[in-house]
Amino acid sequence: MKKLAVIAALPTLALLGSCGEDSAMEERGDAKEERADAVENYGDDRAGQLEEMADEAPTDAREDALNQRAEQIDDIGDERAEALNERADELE
Repeated sequence: MKKLAVIAALPTLALLGSCGEDSAMEERGDAKEERADAVENYGDDRAGQLEEMADEAPTDAREDALNQRAEQIDDIGDERAEALNERADELE
């Protein structure tokens, strides 16, 4: 998961190098925004995996359970990303 966050942060780090210097507070806010994106992407990816498993489920009950779990994971990722973005906005 840390690798995903680092990879997601690379484009932002490149842009920061080409812009004027940000304050330490703005940099922390930018880092939180990148973390939020990584969290949301991870949740989306995991939910997608569960949905694929649901498509292959042997029973309707198992399919429904996997789809429900996928929705929960997607919602958790979205909520966590939103909370991180709110904190990032406060820092910027």
